[in-house]
Amino acid sequence: MKKMTVVQILKKFLVKHKMLTLLMSTALMFQVIGTLYVPFLVAELIDEGIAQKDLSLVASIGIEMVIVAILAGVAGILGSYYSAKFAAKFSYQARKDVFQKVQELSMSDMNQFGVSSLLTRTVNDIENIAEALVLFSQMILPAPFISLIAIYLTWTVSEKLVWIPILVITIFTLLTLVLVRKGNKYSVIIQEKMDRMVRSIREFYSGVRVIRAFNNESSEKKKTDQTFSDYASNMIQLNYLFAFLTPSVSALFGGAMTAIMWFGAFEVVGGTLEIGSITAIVEYTVLAIMYLIMAAMVILTLPSAYASLDRLRQVLVLDIEVKDPTHPLREDREDDQAVVRFEHVSFAYPDSEDPVLQEINFHVNRGETVAIVGSTGSGKSTIAKLLLRLNDVTSGSVMVNGIDVRKQKQFDLRKNISYVPQKSFLFNGTILENIQMGNEAATFTEIEAAAKTAQAASFIQTLEQQYDSFVAQGGSNYSGGQKQRLSIARALVKKADVYLFDDSFSALDYQTDKLVRQGIKQTLTDVAIIIVAQRLSTVIEADRIVLIDQGKVVGQGTHEELLRKNRLYQEFAISQQLLEEGDQR
Repeated sequence: MKKMTVVQILKKFLVKHKMLTLLMSTALMFQVIGTLYVPFLVAELIDEGIAQKDLSLVASIGIEMVIVAILAGVAGILGSYYSAKFAAKFSYQARKDVFQKVQELSMSDMNQFGVSSLLTRTVNDIENIAEALVLFSQMILPAPFISLIAIYLTWTVSEKLVWIPILVITIFTLLTLVLVRKGNKYSVIIQEKMDRMVRSIREFYSGVRVIRAFNNESSEKKKTDQTFSDYASNMIQLNYLFAFLTPSVSALFGGAMTAIMWFGAFEVVGGTLEIGSITAIVEYTVLAIMYLIMAAMVILTLPSAYASLDRLRQVLVLDIEVKDPTHPLREDREDDQAVVRFEHVSFAYPDSEDPVLQEINFHVNRGETVAIVGSTGSGKSTIAKLLLRLNDVTSGSVMVNGIDVRKQKQFDLRKNISYVPQKSFLFNGTILENIQMGNEAATFTEIEAAAKTAQAASFIQTLEQQYDSFVAQGGSNYSGGQKQRLSIARALVKKADVYLFDDSFSALDYQTDKLVRQGIKQTLTDVAIIIVAQRLSTVIEADRIVLIDQGKVVGQGTHEELLRKNRLYQEFAISQQLLEEGDQR
């Protein structure tokens, strides 16, 4: 799949929707036939009906023209409908595929693109492709057929004048190809500038409070304005190409009409051509040029659509870092009560020479609480990512329920882990919907119990709509502590073997922190609990504390044991005023 090209992506979609493609092509074909048949009838009407003063022939040809025009119109409507449906299905399928792919990406994979770029690709790029598909099917696809048939029909009428549409169409085609080639580089750059512009706007809106607090509006405005300017300058360059096309087409159109009338007049005077035939040639040429003009206007947008499709391809064909095993293994619960095991685990990011973790060894039994503590940047949160298999270990193994996480399906692994992230994130909706994300089958009684344990029930009850209260995207209408308590409630309502709290109590005051931990201890009795923390007061009562420093385990034991034996832990305790200087136990 890594070698899949843009053409192959389109081909795969066409094959999947071959019936819709056939209906669309058939409708467009009848539209082309009807469009070109009308000039033929006009020539016959003039030369054989009007010139011969045959009113019955004029009437019959007139009726035939009306019927053909109606059928061509119906075919055109159907063609437009199927084209729009075709593009809509592509948009739906493409967004579905991208969404599914993003769900499979590891943290390292995500960092290759960035959130802003993925947003642009999912929304703007797919929209560009969909619009291009509609325009391509309605304006570009019929153009070559109409041009070739128009040349052939002109040749059947007059071999001496056929060179005029051939010359005009050839010049126009070459001109369009030159403009497309020049426009392609701008289209690629424009999509990159779009990424930067979206990222800049996203940062501005997300950080507007910080910007105002530091009176940094002018600096941020300059930075944002620069991204607007870069995007606009490239759009202007692309629009210059459109501006060049219009006068060129007018000149070609005028030259073609003049040539047909001039050389056609000599043929009519010489008796080798009828006036109606001249009319037909003019209409054939006009139709060919008009369709080519529409095609050219659309073709100039194709480089942008192609660039968007290639950016979409980059996401879809990315060789993901974390994959499900071909033959997943089942859980082995006979592994001496150890629900989680880290055995000689080391980890380094792909582009980094220095490992984040080295030779990490610890285990967590059922019914046990193990805390992971350490300074900022020590690798604590990386342990959480490896347990969830958001990244894969460089060496060693992480075991859950007696089996390496790399030999389990990711869905099955994460089904057994309930997780509270370091940065609390709530989704747009209601409080009830956010908590229920942890367990869609949870009853309201279970949700209330989880909220009570998480110390969230107290503030929820003060809200006018309580559990039906609105939650803005990211939970921006709630405080950090409230968001954290709701995140904890969401995790508690899920039934799991492992409960992982990644520095999830940092926004809580000491009293609330204590109450939450007491509630968790009473509620979660036969499970493995892992608490990643920097605040030692949060982990004092843990059954075992694993001390991490610079990616290595430098101590394990209870709070009391580490206070007696471990100098680094003593320094932590002193810095957090849990131990007086010189009071080493």
